[in-house]
Amino acid sequence: MILKLPSGSSLFAAILFPAVATILWAAPQPTAGVPPTLATSQAVKSRLTLAFTDNFNGPDGTNSGAGWTQAAHYGVVHEQILHHRFYFEIPDGHDIPWGSATLDLGNPSILGHGLHPGDYFEVTLRRLSREGGLGVELFDSDQLRVGSDLVRGASALMAWNGRTWVPIAFDQQGTPLKFDWNARHTLGVRFDSADGQRADFSYYLDGRYVGSRAVNRPETVLDKIGVYTQSKTSHARFEFRELKVYTGLRS
Repeated sequence: MILKLPSGSSLFAAILFPAVATILWAAPQPTAGVPPTLATSQAVKSRLTLAFTDNFNGPDGTNSGAGWTQAAHYGVVHEQILHHRFYFEIPDGHDIPWGSATLDLGNPSILGHGLHPGDYFEVTLRRLSREGGLGVELFDSDQLRVGSDLVRGASALMAWNGRTWVPIAFDQQGTPLKFDWNARHTLGVRFDSADGQRADFSYYLDGRYVGSRAVNRPETVLDKIGVYTQSKTSHARFEFRELKVYTGLRS
């Protein structure tokens, strides 16, 4: 099932399920109603400080480096550092396996603390095979992922709502925007707000605001961020490079 907003609508839709309650909404166009200070990632980053960068410059191999943990479910997912890139490969897509890598920002060798509202991170990614999905993950939760669809060709920027994938980036007519995930993109996330019950996030693709979502979470600090891949076809391959984390001044 795909959630479609009415044409030209700027309202949000609430989707409730027993285990997860997630609110998703999108503006009619990528920057509609967004103030200039939030319309681009450059504007967001100009008010922050680059606090951490991982260029995956460690030795080639399966060790992804300090602060990282890897996971795979429903099948084998190979993850390795090679030539300063972080590669994922899914050899058999029969059971639609997914793999993830999570960075613990609280690790003293990373930041020593999590992200607060106003902070931002981004990662450059690319699909190397014809099919398969990839994107970013929050709070080390497979319920809080945003990325591409699994299908070949261009597809929407999708969010998992606890039951299915729904688009979060729309054009002026309310049609989901589609992107070529075989091209290299930089996907960014701004931690907008948190009140102990709900957390709000904005997403940026190649420097431009594309959509927002809110999730029911008790945390007020984002302590773990990550990347993920998934495929229903065999020999799917994905590439990640240059993760950057930006934070504000702390009193």
